Amino acid sequence: MADYLISIIRPTGYIHSSCFQSIAESLDSALRTLGHRSAIVQNIVDRQAINIVLGAHLLSESEMRSLPGGTMIYNLEQLGSQHLTAPYHQLAERHQIWDYSPLNLARWNELPCLFPPRLVEIGYVPELTRIVSHPEPDIDVLFYGSLNQHRRDLLSAFEQAGAKVHYAFGVYGQALDALIARARIVLNTHFYPTNLFEIVRVSYLLANSKAVVSETSPDIGPYADVIAAFPTEDGNFTQIVEGCMELLRDDPRRRSLEQRGFAFFSQRSQSRILETVLPGDPSHQPLDPTRELRTLYLDLVQRALIGTLYEDPNHDRWSPHRFQPQLRELGRDWPSQAHSMIGNVRMTNLRRITEYVLENNIPGDLIETGVWRGGACILMRAVLKAYGATNRRVWAADSFCGLPTPDPAVAADAGDTHHTFTELAVSLEQVQSNFAKYGLLDDTVHFLKGWFADTLPTAPIERLALLRLDGDMYGSTMDTLTHLYDKVSPNGFIIVDDYGAVAGCRQAIHDFRAARNITDPIQPIDGYGVYWQRSAQPQTAANEAAA
Repeated sequence: MADYLISIIRPTGYIHSSCFQSIAESLDSALRTLGHRSAIVQNIVDRQAINIVLGAHLLSESEMRSLPGGTMIYNLEQLGSQHLTAPYHQLAERHQIWDYSPLNLARWNELPCLFPPRLVEIGYVPELTRIVSHPEPDIDVLFYGSLNQHRRDLLSAFEQAGAKVHYAFGVYGQALDALIARARIVLNTHFYPTNLFEIVRVSYLLANSKAVVSETSPDIGPYADVIAAFPTEDGNFTQIVEGCMELLRDDPRRRSLEQRGFAFFSQRSQSRILETVLPGDPSHQPLDPTRELRTLYLDLVQRALIGTLYEDPNHDRWSPHRFQPQLRELGRDWPSQAHSMIGNVRMTNLRRITEYVLENNIPGDLIETGVWRGGACILMRAVLKAYGATNRRVWAADSFCGLPTPDPAVAADAGDTHHTFTELAVSLEQVQSNFAKYGLLDDTVHFLKGWFADTLPTAPIERLALLRLDGDMYGSTMDTLTHLYDKVSPNGFIIVDDYGAVAGCRQAIHDFRAARNITDPIQPIDGYGVYWQRSAQPQTAANEAAA
C-alpha cells in the first residue's frame, strides 16, 4: 500500500483546471480499488507521498523545477500545441511522464527522457456515471470548449442545417452536467492541427451514455465503433452534418449508439490500466489473497444490496416497472426487492469512505439517519466485518414508519409529500431481518427508533467517524446536524444523500454550514448525493477526502 496525492494545478482565478476533475476522480477511485491511499488536492505536492500532477504545464518554470523526485507528470494536453513550453517538455528529463495518447507518446520518445514515457489510457470507474438524460432534451447538438475559426464554422454548419446548437465555455461541474443531460448529441471537434482524439472529453460522455459525434482522428482506434465519426477534410462539413442530422431523426439508432458507447467504455477499467504502470508494476507481483477475497465479498454484498445482482425491477410511481441499469447505477429508481435505493455510485462512495475511515484510523462509530430497508447500514457493517473491525458500532436511526408530516413552522418543508409514500415505511423488524439475511445482525448494530428530534439528542453515541444523512426533509436534516455534527471526529465524513434531489434538504445543509461557518468543500457524488470531510482544525477548508 502506498500514499498517492493527485494534484490539480490551478493558478489563481483560472477556472479551466476544472476540466481535470473527472480524470482526478478516476485515478483516485482506481488507486483505492488497488488498495492504496489517495487524495485529490490542488496546487500541493507532498514529498512523503507519490505525486501525480495534472496540468503541470500551468506551473511557472521555477515551480516545475521544484517538483520533488518521484513525481509523475500526467500529460492530458496535445503535444505540438503552442502553449506547451520548453520547460514543460524538459520535465521529462527529471520525472516519469504519463500520457493518454499513443501519438503523444511517440513525440515524448523523441525527447530526452529520464524514464521511458508510459501510456496511461483514460479508463472507467463507477463514480463517473452520474448524469441522467433529460426525458425531453431541448439541445440537438452541444459543444463545450474553446472556439477557433474551424470550430465556429462547423457549429455554423449545424445551425444552417436546422439543428438546435448550444455552445458553452468555462462551464464545469453540475452546470455542465445539466447541459449534457439536455443534449441529444455532444460534438467532439479538433482545435489543434495535431487532430488527436480528445478522449479526455469523450470518456466522460461515454461513461454517461451520451451519443458523441466527432471528427475522425488518426488515433481514434476502437472508439470508431462506439461514436459517430466523420471526416472533415479541407473544411468540408457535409458528411459530419448529414450524419449528425440522421442521428437526430433516428432515435432508436441514437440510443443504440449511446448503449454501445457505455458498454464499451465501462469495460475499460481504470484500475486495471493503472496496475501496469504504477511503480513496481504490482500487476506482476503475487496478489494479496486477503485483499482479493475482501474485494470479492464486498462487491457481492454491494450488488445484492442495490439489486443489480438479480436485476430487480423498479416499482416507483414514475418510471416503467423494469430494471434499467443506468437508473440503478445512479439511484434514480425505487427497487422492488433490493435493500437500498441509493444506487451503485452512492453505495460505492459509502464503501470507499468507510474503508478510508478504517485505513486511516479515524475514531468513532458509523450512523445513517433514515435507513429505509437498511441497505447502506448493512454495507457499512459488511465493511467492518471484512476488515475485522470490532471496536466500532453501526447505528440505524429511523422512525420505521415513514416520514413525518411537515411541521407548519418549517417553511422549507411546506408542501413536502414524502409522508404520503407508504413505500418509505419499513418496519424495524423487517430491517433487522434484512441484516440477518447477510449474517450481519449482531450486537455491534444498534437501532434508534423514533423521530430524530426525539431519539438523537439522547442517543448514547460518543464519537462518529461517518455520519450519513438520508432524511429527505429540511427538518429531519437539521435535526440530524444539530444533534450529531459535533460528534463527528476531525477528518471524519458527512454524507448527504438528498442534497441534489430535495430542495429542503439542500437548504438545511447551507443554513447549518453558514450558521457554523463551515467551509470544508462539498464534494459531489452522482448529482444527488454529496459529502464533505470535517477539517482536522476548526475553520480549515482543507480537503483530504476519498471519492
